[in-house]
Amino acid sequence: MDLEKLYYEIKNYIEIVDFSKLWRGFEPLKFALYTDSECFFDGTYIDKTDVFLGNTSILYNGEWVAIWNVQEQISPIVLTSKIIHEMFHGFQMMNHDSRFPDELDALYNYKHEEGNLSLKLMENQLLYHLSTRFDKDMFREFLKIRKYRFDSFRYAYHYESSIEQIEGTANFVELHCLKQLSAELFEKALSAVRERIIKPNNLLPIRVICYDIGALLLHVMTENNIAFEDGFSSVTFAEAILNDVVGKKYVPERNMKCLLDSYNAKASEVIRKAKEKNTIIADTPCDLLGVNVYDAIFCENHIISRYFVMFGSGDNQQIEYGDFVIETNAYKKATKIYRI
Repeated sequence: MDLEKLYYEIKNYIEIVDFSKLWRGFEPLKFALYTDSECFFDGTYIDKTDVFLGNTSILYNGEWVAIWNVQEQISPIVLTSKIIHEMFHGFQMMNHDSRFPDELDALYNYKHEEGNLSLKLMENQLLYHLSTRFDKDMFREFLKIRKYRFDSFRYAYHYESSIEQIEGTANFVELHCLKQLSAELFEKALSAVRERIIKPNNLLPIRVICYDIGALLLHVMTENNIAFEDGFSSVTFAEAILNDVVGKKYVPERNMKCLLDSYNAKASEVIRKAKEKNTIIADTPCDLLGVNVYDAIFCENHIISRYFVMFGSGDNQQIEYGDFVIETNAYKKATKIYRI
């Protein structure tokens, strides 16, 4: 992989993008591309350290920098949009956005409840149609379902709206970056987002689909001149739009019990197999410092984390790479960690 060549291709595309049309006040940040063995940043190869982990924005030498782990061939235009997505996270951090959720808290406390998910699927079906042909009455109905969920499943709605705020806005920026660089790639990406949100299986775990839902909702509102909070208040835009909405009781159109049972059964099987394999990397109680929250699963007092886990305390902190099952008997505490 020629990181230097790819870096300058992306840099050239970034210079074409009008950031002021993506989000108010947003400006480009520096970025780095890296692999397992090398890292190219700001026009030169640098030593790769442990701070280069995942695809995100990190504070590096006193400034926020977007980073991307290049693992496979990808269209430079698509990668540009994803780098700008990560730049937007740096923009959020620079502006001290207070709406980042406590991800570990949500792992322990978010409940995948049948009623909430059934109503959310109804919402998503309406959002799909709103994104293809906007209708004011349909949008009002969409908001009323959301208001009912907000009143009935407050913790769940707040967590979902936090992900829609933090990751949905970044996905929205990513989509509209594509819109500037390639109409064809934008339409392809927009169509994929629409299709993903109406597939029931994609509601589990809930965090992942909130990227798409937040982005598509913002796209619909932008395209139809519906105002939303684009500053850095303490309230998510998905909660703010409910201020003047009066909810009503809804009966879910679809039973999600079979889907939830299957989801939990699969997670239980992953846990069972990990314990049967019994490859233990930590077998004494320790602080759980971090997991890959993107699609982590909490089941039967165990957390399933792909790609990495961080644990320990004080000066004795470590990170292990791979897929893991973490046994936990208290909040943010690990009793055993199994490699899958």
